[in-house]
Amino acid sequence: MRSPSAGAPDASGRKAPLGVPAGLLIATIALLVVLVSLPRFHAHAMDANRADARITLDVLGAATFKGDLSSSMSLAEGPGALSRLVAETPTLTHRFPDARVAEDTGQFLHHGYRVDTGFVLDGLESWPALVTWPDRFTDTGDAAFALTRDGRMFGHPNRGLWSGGGSGLRTVDLSDEGWVLLRDSQAP
Repeated sequence: MRSPSAGAPDASGRKAPLGVPAGLLIATIALLVVLVSLPRFHAHAMDANRADARITLDVLGAATFKGDLSSSMSLAEGPGALSRLVAETPTLTHRFPDARVAEDTGQFLHHGYRVDTGFVLDGLESWPALVTWPDRFTDTGDAAFALTRDGRMFGHPNRGLWSGGGSGLRTVDLSDEGWVLLRDSQAP
């Protein structure tokens, strides 16, 4: 009489348990799926956070620069000004329901990016700006952005220069290598 093979019914009609090699094969396949999927998921999350950072600048820029909303925030108010603006403006509170205030600096936090007021410098010229950078470089984001009053948006690959509140980005110096114009002026 032949011995039953793994997974084949034995004399009692029950299936014999899968052997170790089959279990090992299933575990190996599961591990490969995880190893291939996680980096792709992380890359997708980073892309989404970068896109949302730019959208956040546009929405807050409309409220800050255009004066479309009832709040009259000054860019000189410093850290916490944007968080107060959102808290005091119902349309912004509705738009950013999951935003929070950074405990260390009072900066506005949204989807892994910090947003604050600052300036863009180009030689001797300076313009008020909203700036955003990752809360935790490579975990929540990897690029920095700046939006000026006239709608110009600049981007920088960051490379870890700005991360968290301790190394905040308040001044965007266009003479620094890496800053590029992503969108030109939207002035009427």
